[in-house]
Amino acid sequence: MSIFPWGILVFLVLSLRAEAGSAVTVRVDTEKPIRTIPEDFCGLSYETKMVLANTNTGQHYFRGDNLPLITAFKTMGIKHLRVGGNTAERPTVNIPDEKDIDQLFAFARAAKLKVIYSVRLQKNTPEAAAKIAKYVAGKYGDLLSCFILGNEPNKDMKYPEFLAEWKKFREVIVSPKFVPSAKFCAPTSTDRNPDWSRNMAGEPGIKEMLAFIGQHYYPGGDGPNVKDIVKARDDMLSPAWHPKYQTFYDLFVPAVMKNGLKFRMNEGSSFSKGGALGASDTYSASLWILDYLYWWAHHDASGLNFHSGQKVLPGTMGPDKPNVYTPLTSSVNGYTILPPGYGIKMFELGSHGDLLPVEVVQNKEQVNLVAYGVAGSGKVLYLTLINREYGPKGKGAEVWVETGESLERGETITMSQEKGDIAQVEGVTVGGAKFAEDGTWSGSWSPLTRGVEGKGLQVGVPPATAMVVKLEYR
Repeated sequence: MSIFPWGILVFLVLSLRAEAGSAVTVRVDTEKPIRTIPEDFCGLSYETKMVLANTNTGQHYFRGDNLPLITAFKTMGIKHLRVGGNTAERPTVNIPDEKDIDQLFAFARAAKLKVIYSVRLQKNTPEAAAKIAKYVAGKYGDLLSCFILGNEPNKDMKYPEFLAEWKKFREVIVSPKFVPSAKFCAPTSTDRNPDWSRNMAGEPGIKEMLAFIGQHYYPGGDGPNVKDIVKARDDMLSPAWHPKYQTFYDLFVPAVMKNGLKFRMNEGSSFSKGGALGASDTYSASLWILDYLYWWAHHDASGLNFHSGQKVLPGTMGPDKPNVYTPLTSSVNGYTILPPGYGIKMFELGSHGDLLPVEVVQNKEQVNLVAYGVAGSGKVLYLTLINREYGPKGKGAEVWVETGESLERGETITMSQEKGDIAQVEGVTVGGAKFAEDGTWSGSWSPLTRGVEGKGLQVGVPPATAMVVKLEYR
């Protein structure tokens, strides 16, 4: 007769179930690749003002010897840089001169970046714009992705007025005297007017002029207008934001694809106007940005450039105030990688290759989990699992993955916050490590010692955690 106390047995069973998490089944189709993710998919966007020398020190932010910043870009997987923003058009901000441009492209060469370079449109002349374009293309054509004329012109113009002005500037720039081969990214309107992108994609003869249709998008709206920051964090991780992205996509992307063009979301983040303090700068942004990158990778984008810099929310300037939506910021000995930068790093770890169809086929307890798959070079499969549950009621997930391939071995790497708290800025790690101020990172993968069974595997994903599973198969 057993004398084991039933109360303890029940407690142990319930504890094991809680630790195991809710059952979720994910199916990956390795036979039907969707598209290759462009190598320069991950990018950052900076204000033109950041290209100028610092008025106090005379030093440039972007320069060829800024090793901590160069290292941070490489470590995060940033391959694309757009310079522009509001200060590209602001009369009180100087237009970068040749020395400023040289420093920018010295940085780009060292960091192995492609650059979208913005040229002033309003209160400028076509000839002045063309001279700048000629200098950039003549010296740095191998690093140039395309030119932008102006920034968010829908704020000050109607579409027909902009198009006429844009064509006038373009005609001079591509004349034999300047840059006949110049390509452009346009119209780069705010998310208030995605119809501009749709209209421009359909303009007769426009295809040959453009490298990309450029569009800006901040799905959360204006950060300073956010009244409920808890709700803002919840929204960022809510399944309801995917339909919001789809609605925005439907307003212009079908026209872009129909006309044989590409598009790049060349400025954006979670919330606009500097971001939402307490949301855009927290661990919730790490989880959000990773999912957001994969969503747009699955929806035809050539890449995303997240707006960045040393900018803080309006009215919060000062040495003790935090950055908001930027993935990294200057610190005493280099740069501090902020939560969005950790999400970008996770994308870099699992996104080299061909996107694969991934379906959540069983999820009875409706765990807020999303999954993405990538076929890497050789017989390697990367599966990214993002458990967007959080808080006291957040559910862990015990994920069974069906791959259809005979698996040999695997390893995982995890992004987490030390307390599982999405409201925190500090304590975020990838592979158990933080970024150092010199831009380096020493995180590591962990071998899968159990859970691999034939053509599938089982792995636990705690709440508020993202995991990349790397699998080798026969």
